[in-house]
Amino acid sequence: MKRNKISLGGVLAAFALLSLVGGSAASETRPAKNRYAPYAPVVNLATGISWPKGQALPTFATPADKMDWIDVQDLSKDEQISFSALQGQVNRKQPRIYLLDRRSDEGRTTWASTPTVNFAPGNPFDRATKYDLLAKYAAEVAGVVLYDPLISPHYRNLAGTLAAQRHAIPVSTEVAAQLKSHGIELKVVEDLSGLKMTTPVEIYQYLYDHCWAKAEKRLIVSARPFDEGDLHHTRDIAAACGAAVVWLNTQDPAEKKVLQKFFGDMKAGEAIALGWYTTERSGVPTATEFGIGTLAADFFVSGSVYAGTDHHIQIPKVPPMPALENKVYVAIFISDGDNIQYTQHAMRKNWDRTATSRGKVPLNWTIAPGLVDIAPGIMNYYYSTATANDCFVSGPSGMGYLMPFNTLKEPGAPIGTTLTDPARMDGYARLTETYLQRAGLRVSTIWDDATPMQRKSYEKFCRNLYGATVQNFKDVPAVAGSVENNRLHFDKLVIPYAGSFEHISGSLDREVRRWNGKAPLFLSYQVNVWGEMRADKIVELQEKLSRDYPGKVQFVRADHYFNLSNEANGVPFNLCMSAATSVRSGDPAASPDGVTDGTPETLWTSAKNGRQWLGFDFTTPCQISRYVIRHAGASGMTRERNTRAWTLQASSDGKVWKTIDVFKGNAENVTDVDLAPVTARYVKIIVNDAGADATARIADVEIYGSIRG
Repeated sequence: MKRNKISLGGVLAAFALLSLVGGSAASETRPAKNRYAPYAPVVNLATGISWPKGQALPTFATPADKMDWIDVQDLSKDEQISFSALQGQVNRKQPRIYLLDRRSDEGRTTWASTPTVNFAPGNPFDRATKYDLLAKYAAEVAGVVLYDPLISPHYRNLAGTLAAQRHAIPVSTEVAAQLKSHGIELKVVEDLSGLKMTTPVEIYQYLYDHCWAKAEKRLIVSARPFDEGDLHHTRDIAAACGAAVVWLNTQDPAEKKVLQKFFGDMKAGEAIALGWYTTERSGVPTATEFGIGTLAADFFVSGSVYAGTDHHIQIPKVPPMPALENKVYVAIFISDGDNIQYTQHAMRKNWDRTATSRGKVPLNWTIAPGLVDIAPGIMNYYYSTATANDCFVSGPSGMGYLMPFNTLKEPGAPIGTTLTDPARMDGYARLTETYLQRAGLRVSTIWDDATPMQRKSYEKFCRNLYGATVQNFKDVPAVAGSVENNRLHFDKLVIPYAGSFEHISGSLDREVRRWNGKAPLFLSYQVNVWGEMRADKIVELQEKLSRDYPGKVQFVRADHYFNLSNEANGVPFNLCMSAATSVRSGDPAASPDGVTDGTPETLWTSAKNGRQWLGFDFTTPCQISRYVIRHAGASGMTRERNTRAWTLQASSDGKVWKTIDVFKGNAENVTDVDLAPVTARYVKIIVNDAGADATARIADVEIYGSIRG
């Protein structure tokens, strides 16, 4: 029997084989295997940064009630470099400076007035008073690193990297003159203005030789230093954390080779890249080779503020799955939510303006798992305002954008496998599982394909996944779906990135007409969020299909889609998700409804004397092969009151029971156990040790099995 224990309640290690805080949760007779360690802060910090091992991005302190703010449009190009670094240096103690972009899609102060974000601008500064803002916080920096962008704009990145390590701010010679004219005296801790290097290869090799050893290896920022580039986006995070800032052309072999040196010193499963690259398909695979995911962040603003918002993630409830019928089931995935700048800007606008359409049809919204660190308030806004038909799934291809197999040839981006090292793939998969658990995500969209080795790694280490999509953009027709280890379904998208109603509608018409009607058909599509296929058009699409093929086509959530597909194909699925499953409690006063709603936010609690228990009736005999219990601490709201010991029993008639597992000494927040298959209609969890206060607490239960005819 294989136990997979997942702890969500402490500062823990990232990797599966490292010991967890609180001791082993193994039974007395069987060792633990495949142990994952997600981290979920229970409360925000008063001051400082928390960055425990196993967490890809840092947690900042709770933002000040009123913050000083300024529009980036009131800053010159090099002032953006300086002020974003000042923001990072100040906010590393407590977020007090907020940079706004008044041209953002969502509106200038939309997020500041959103309850889940819960901070508010206080003192405004503008073009005339901006140096007053710098003067106010000048005492909190050690000085300046001087650079001359006229020699090369890449000195902006070199100066930013050095300044982060010296707790200083980078200033151009022009900004330095402004400081002097405003009476702001800051020590020059390093002067780069005399350096004569001009090429990116020279400058970043210098950075590698002189700065990289002291830089934070869990994070690197790839930011364009040109006037039209990324001069304030995520640079506050780099300044606060001591991360390197680079920009190397991934289509140029010499420059790409230098970038590979940086990635080669970072560790898969511990590191992430923020920013963007010369091109998507030359850049993302460059990081992918080393098992490093990328969070697209080249237009993400004030991350050091959003990273301090409430880190308790409000994972939405999952409605019961519809009964399996002989239909065509369609899952529609909406692209680009992996892009954290999109979730901050355009997604907010799209989400709000389609509120009247959302809820009418199941939609599957890609979202970045890394938001649990860098912008939990943004994630919670979407979660807390979602309808039962809004399902969230991981953007490509897990924790950070990975492109494990490229199917579209472009300059600097050959077709084929980009990640061949199994250890690096496993590291990425382990980190992904950490964030899937923390974000409550059960499906991932993989761009583009995954090799057998990569699929095996996903199945082994991403136990939280119900399924994943793969795709072929153009040049690799061999991309195919599969089921790995009789558990994890990889489904090939019929169309990736569909941009028009006619495109997807025509495809669905053809697929439904070709369907022989002998067994359920499952079709997954991805729509390009930048095209016309937004929520209202997807509603229109569903209505058209209902008219054209009455009773034959049903749109479903992605979590339902993969479980229905498994059920139809005799693969174990989450029986507790089925509407046919009923659950009851041995304590009549303790409602058990919350244990099958797919979220750790609702708890079953019972303080009844004697043995407390939960009973499940699946209506029909099933072959049971796995169970998962999410305990009280899985929600992040409480600790150290988890159920410690229990017995799992199974029965065919509800009268004669067989013990199929005994678990003792639990110290974790999530218990995941593979069972020797047993046929049963009923399963009972009997609590043997509820904890110090004798109250049994269980947040959620999943029991996996296949239907026995």
